Amino acid sequence: MVSQEYIVELASKLIRINSENPPGREFDAASFVADELAKIGMKTVIDKFEDSRANVVGVYGEENQHPSIMLNTHLDTVPAGDREKWSFPPFSGEVRENRICGRGAVDAKGVLASFLGALKELADKGWPIKGRVVLAAVADEEVEGKGTKKLVARGLRTDYAIVGEPTSLNVCIAHKGRVVVQVDFHGRSAHASKPSRGRNAIYYASKFVEKIQKMKFTEKHNLLGHPTCTITLIRGGVKDNIIPDNCTVTLDLRILPSMKLNQTLKKLKNLIEKDASKKDYHIRIVNYIPPAETSPSNALVKTALDTVTEVIGKKIGVRGFPATCDMSFLVNQARIPTIILGPGRIEDAHVVDESISVSELVKASQIYLRILEKILS
Repeated sequence: MVSQEYIVELASKLIRINSENPPGREFDAASFVADELAKIGMKTVIDKFEDSRANVVGVYGEENQHPSIMLNTHLDTVPAGDREKWSFPPFSGEVRENRICGRGAVDAKGVLASFLGALKELADKGWPIKGRVVLAAVADEEVEGKGTKKLVARGLRTDYAIVGEPTSLNVCIAHKGRVVVQVDFHGRSAHASKPSRGRNAIYYASKFVEKIQKMKFTEKHNLLGHPTCTITLIRGGVKDNIIPDNCTVTLDLRILPSMKLNQTLKKLKNLIEKDASKKDYHIRIVNYIPPAETSPSNALVKTALDTVTEVIGKKIGVRGFPATCDMSFLVNQARIPTIILGPGRIEDAHVVDESISVSELVKASQIYLRILEKILS
C-alpha cells in the first residue's frame, strides 16, 4: 500500500517551496523532487533554463523499453495574491481537518506527491515492472507550457501519458483549446470639448463587446459542451479630456477539438467589420494552446477507468476537462495518447485558502500505482 505519511510529508514540503508563476522560479522545487527520485532509484536530470526555471525528469527503465508511460504534472503555481485574505499562510503546507493547505495543494503539488507515492511503492516492491516509467515535473504550465514544450521538442516520448491535474479522480480524455486574442481599435484623438473632430476608439470597441455578448456557437462536443468566448480585459484612453484614439479588447476563447483556429478568427473579423473598416482595427493572437483528445477505446483509457472503479468502488465513465493543460503538447506535438487524472476539484484550484483532502491524495496514489502495474506488467 502507498504510504499516507510519505504523501502528506511530500505535499507539505512542496507547498512550502514558493514557485508562483509569474515569475516561476521552479528550480528549488525541481531540486527537491530530483532528490526524492534519486532516493527511490530513478535516473534523474534537472533541466534548468532562463534564470530560475527548471524541469525535472526521473526515469526507471531503458530508452528502448516498451510499454512506457509518462506521469506529467507541474511545479509552478498561480500567485497567492493578497495574503491577508488567507486564513492560513499560503505557503505553510499545514494539515487541518485531514486537508493539506496552501497554494498548490490542489494544482498541482498534491498531485505530484501522489505520483511520487506510487513510484516509491513500486521501488519498495523492487520495481516489478517490465517497461519504462517517466516522471516529468515541469515548469510554466500555468502560463505558456514552456516546460512540457521543451521536453517534447527534445524528443521525450512514451507510449502513454497521464497528466496530473485536479479531476476529482475522473478520467478525462479531452480538453478545450485556449486562444487569447487581442483586438486593437484605432480612432483619431481630439479635444473632448469637440468630440465630433475625433473618432472614439472606445465606441468601436463597445459595439464589438456587445456583439461578443450575443455571439452563439453551434458546435458542441459530447464531453466538452459548447465553445465559449468572453471579454477579459479592456484598455483605452489617455486622459479624461482627450478623445481616445486607441482601445484594446482582450478575449478568452475556448474552442473544441473539431474547430479550426482560422475559421474562429474569421468569425470574429466578420463581427468587427460590420462596424469598423479594416484600417480601424488590428487583431492578433497572444497565446494559443490547441485542444486535445484521446480515443475512448485507447488501452490506457480503459485501464484507467477500470482502476478508478476498483479503488473508489463506483463505476465511472470518461469526462472532459474544462481547462487547458499540458495534455495539448503531449497529444498534438508528441502524438502520445494521454489522459488527465488527479485528486482534488478544479473549483478548489486558484482560490484563497486552497486545500485538498488527504484521503483523496492517497486514493489517487493507489490509482496511479495500479495503472502503472497493469500497463507495465
